[in-house]
Amino acid sequence: MEIEQGTSFETIGEHEIDFSVAQLVETSDSFRCWFVFQAVPAIECDEYLGGAIHASYAGEGESDIEFGFLTETGDRHIVLVENKIDAAKQPDQIERYYNRGKFRVDRDDWDSYTVCLLAPERYVSKEDETGFSSIIYYEDVLEQIENLSHDGAEFLQDVFEAALTKSRTSTTPNASDTLHAVRDQFLNETEIQHLESDPEYSGYNKRTSFKSTHPDHHEAIRYDVYVGEVGDAGHTNIRLQIQSTDGLTEGGRESLKSTASEHTEAIPDYNWRLQRKKNIVFKQVGHDTVIQDDSYETYADAIVDELLTLTNTFHPIFAEERS
Repeated sequence: MEIEQGTSFETIGEHEIDFSVAQLVETSDSFRCWFVFQAVPAIECDEYLGGAIHASYAGEGESDIEFGFLTETGDRHIVLVENKIDAAKQPDQIERYYNRGKFRVDRDDWDSYTVCLLAPERYVSKEDETGFSSIIYYEDVLEQIENLSHDGAEFLQDVFEAALTKSRTSTTPNASDTLHAVRDQFLNETEIQHLESDPEYSGYNKRTSFKSTHPDHHEAIRYDVYVGEVGDAGHTNIRLQIQSTDGLTEGGRESLKSTASEHTEAIPDYNWRLQRKKNIVFKQVGHDTVIQDDSYETYADAIVDELLTLTNTFHPIFAEERS
């Protein structure tokens, strides 16, 4: 590999992410506070006590990352982090994390514990959402690093971007056929005349996106489809995004978020991530929907149905906001 200005990464694995996160938690107060809040939002960190990487337990495997802190009430709390890029889950992996946490509390090392998953958004399953105490997405970590005042921020940003590239390309099969079906069906069924396929993503095999040509609809808004896994057991994320565009200031971005946040009740089964810079609203569609609901013939039908719900809800809102 040739060495040029900057750093190139041929391979980024989970170990590199482990060390990067541990370094940030150890050296950046702002990142540590943010990471603790994501992992344990109900507890306020009063004093950081330290961390460990690849902490081993006899018969119970190892934790990728562990760190502890004193809470505002004086309790000692430990966070055990499972980090995954794309590797398959091991049998009883979640359970063993809880066993390790319980062991540390029973031994009186800590007063309480949290088990957290750190992973790319596409990796996270419904089992993970119910099994782990909390989930921190690579995408959110990357956004946090981009806004971080830290000597290593630019380098660590490259590390996470490389890890996300690996996640997107190494295990997800080509979803072009699904995307073509979704794109054609959606544009045929939508009654909104100003929506068009975003040409920026025309060559992507896992993602398609739609933008509005309405003169009063903000050009930064995208209605996005990302196929995490194809097949009847797969899943797709339907997302409302705020793209970075020329002339979009941070104040403008916050204004768009504020507009969207005023209508959470319109799509109550969507997940809101207003702390994010880009993907602020999303819903994961399990392709097994077609099995559970016989009104759908294919899972593309279920994806299009949710995309219609998202655009019918928000396109009028953003068009009216600037009119």
